Amino acid sequence: MKNNKLLTAASLAVLSTGLYSAVASAASVTANALANVITPLAIAESNGMDFGDVSVGTAGGTIVLDTTGGRSVTGDAEAVTGGTQAAGVYNVTGSGTKAYSISFPANATISSAGNNMTVDNFTHDAGVTPALSGGADTFNVGARLNINPSQPAGAYTGTYTLTVNYQ
Repeated sequence: MKNNKLLTAASLAVLSTGLYSAVASAASVTANALANVITPLAIAESNGMDFGDVSVGTAGGTIVLDTTGGRSVTGDAEAVTGGTQAAGVYNVTGSGTKAYSISFPANATISSAGNNMTVDNFTHDAGVTPALSGGADTFNVGARLNINPSQPAGAYTGTYTLTVNYQ
């Protein structure tokens, strides 16, 4: 009888261990995965940036074109009146009211007949955190034109890459 009680107690211990380990060993849930594909950002140039008519002496200088199209001068450079100067104007389209960032290259080169000038210090007037309104936004761009000493006359042209990204 004593052996039966021991056998019964041992069997209950083994059986209860098996029950607890089977119940506590695993759990599962069916989970969801979601995505919302939005309209990609696009940017178009409405008006190219134009420093207008400029002149320079033997020491060189700079012309800063602000985002309103105004110009300021340093060094031996001159912003000549009568030319057409304009800030760059860009239109961004995308999704709803999403925020985006604007980035510029460190500098760009404009050229005429093998002669170069550097454009740098790009600025925009879209604010610290630009955002679309109804899927669209427009902003202006200015920069600094670095004119070399005794820069040869000519119609200088070039390009730069402006990039917008969702935030």
